[in-house]
Parts: sequence; structure tokens; C-alpha cells
Amino acid sequence: MFQNQKLMIEEIKNNIFRMDKMILLIVYALVTISTVFVYSATRQSGMVIKNILWIAVGSILVLLLSYMDYRNLKRYVWHIYGIGVTLLLLVRFAGKKTLGAQRWISLGPFQLQPAEFVKVGIIIIIAYWIVTKYKDGINNLQDIIGSILPAMPLILLVLIQPDLGTTLITVSAFLFMIFLYGADMKPIWIIGIVVLLSVYPVYRFVLSPYQRTRVETFLHPETDRKGSGWHVIQSKISVGAGGALGKGVLQGSQSRLEFLPEAQTDFIFSVLSEELGFLGSSLVLLLYLGLIYEIMRISRIIQDDFGRLLLYGMAAVIFMHVIVNVGMTIGLVPVTGKPLLFMSYGGSSFLASFIMIGIVESVKVHNK
Repeated sequence: MFQNQKLMIEEIKNNIFRMDKMILLIVYALVTISTVFVYSATRQSGMVIKNILWIAVGSILVLLLSYMDYRNLKRYVWHIYGIGVTLLLLVRFAGKKTLGAQRWISLGPFQLQPAEFVKVGIIIIIAYWIVTKYKDGINNLQDIIGSILPAMPLILLVLIQPDLGTTLITVSAFLFMIFLYGADMKPIWIIGIVVLLSVYPVYRFVLSPYQRTRVETFLHPETDRKGSGWHVIQSKISVGAGGALGKGVLQGSQSRLEFLPEAQTDFIFSVLSEELGFLGSSLVLLLYLGLIYEIMRISRIIQDDFGRLLLYGMAAVIFMHVIVNVGMTIGLVPVTGKPLLFMSYGGSSFLASFIMIGIVESVKVHNK
């Protein structure tokens, strides 16, 4: 028995040794910055304590998942599928509605947002499906549709919450995965061109007046300063007020005076930009770039297609969250409520993000 324990301890040590230290360094740099700016945005020590608690739980998840061979996920794909459908149906019929969207399940004091975890499950399902059914490649539109078909019920359940942001991120991750897998993307480019050419006719002749008003408010938020344009206007003020070097940590006026809504979640990057300025916010974006680069670097040195597809998907999810969240804060994309991973306050987002890192580390550890 003592010998078995000794072997297990030795295996854990070897596992930790093989983990990608650069990924861990970047992730813990981001969550440390997050903790500082969650406090700056809220001035509530309770939120800081919760942030640290989620980091601790997430760290345990990373260790456990990295110890597990990621290839075992293939055995549990349909369990993951079933859990995902169950959670999303619970949201649909018993979820909590907030700010016009039904995305949360109340578990006592904790609000669970299943879509944050389901998007990780969708990446696993798509990766499994592609390596199982499309070993000879994805060669036409029929193959492209077929490779995402099993995940469509989950994606549609997320879409009708409504959660357009997560839907966009998930579909983009899928396209990223099949592109790097070597799929023939010509049908996607043709569809993309058709969609672009149809944007104005749809806007002009299909959308109802109130829908056109929403589009116009997104393009020109100053036309509804006290309504739907308020968030973006205040966020732009925060970002612009930071200048080159920022006002200093804890010195941001927009969040402190509560002009900036959801400062600790959706608009954490605005708080950071005001207090650290262009230089500080650029350094944070470089951390995300470094994280994505390191994940993609691992994908180039492993031989397993399933592992590579998982890495492509995780990198794409992180990339799209950065694009959507940062774009939202400066008015380049509509406000969708998507968090900045490892930065925005929120237990579901934090834990799902750490699960992704755990899977990435598992791929690294279990490919010699």
C-alpha cells in the first residue's frame, strides 16, 4: 500500500512537471489582475473573496483534469451531451430571467450559467465527431453541415435563451476547428459573401421598424443616451479617460461613481483601461495573445487529431471572447453580455475557463 502511494505521488509530480508552465503563468497573471480590478470596480471585499475562492476551485479542476488522460473524454461524450441538454432544458423551463434573457439556474446563493460549461462540451463533442466520422477529411458543404449536426440541438437551446454571444462564439470555434483540420472552406466563403451582400436588403426590407431602431442605436448609441446606448457611451468614456498611462489603480471615476453598468463583469476591461490606460490594457491583451499562441504551439507538436481539435477549439473560444468583450466595450460589436475570460467576475465563467485550461494541460501532459 505504501509503495502504491509512493508511485502515485511520483506520478503526480511527473504530471505537474510535464504541464505547460507558460500557460499557467499567463492564466494566474490574468486572474490576479482580475481580482484587483473586481475590487476596484465594486469596492466589495466579499466579491474579492469569491473571486479567490473560484480561482482555488479552478486550480483544483486544472490539476484533476491534467492528471486525467483527455482521450478518456471520448468514452463520456454522450454523457456530456446528455448533461448539456438537461441543463439547458432546466434553464428553458425553470431558469432565472435577468435583463431580458433566461440564462441562469439558481442553486441557493450561487447562480449557475450552464451555457458557459456547455460551450466546452460542444467543443469536445465536435472534436470527437470529426475524428470518428470524418477521418478522410471534410471535403464539401455536406461534410461541413454533418460535422456540426450533432451539436446543433445544444447550440439552438443556447440561442433561444437568447444568448447570441455564446452562439456566435461556439459557431466561430467550430469554423476555426474545421479550417485548421484542413476542411475545404470554399462553401463557407460563398455563404459568407451571400450573407454580406444580403445585409442591407434584409435591414431595409425585412426588419421591422423597432429592429431597425436597435441596429441604428448600436451604430449610433448617442441617439439614445439614456436608453440602450448608455452602456456603450459610458464604456467609451472610461476607455478614453485612461489616456496612455491611466489614472492609476483604484482611481477610476466611471466605476467608482457608478456611471459604468456591470463594471465588474461585462465591462471589466473598461475599468482596467481607465485605470491602466492604453499601455496597461495593451499588456493585458498581449497576455491573451500569448495564451492563445502557447495553446496553438502545443497543437503543432502533438500527433493526435482529437487532441489537436480540442486545442483548436479552446484557443478559438478564448480568442472570440476577447474579440466580443473588448469590441463591446469600445462599441465595435453589440452589447451581448459575454465575459472576458479569467478577468470578468462570475463563478460559471471562471470555472468553465479553468476546465478549458485543464483539458489543454491534459493534452500537453499525455502526449510524450
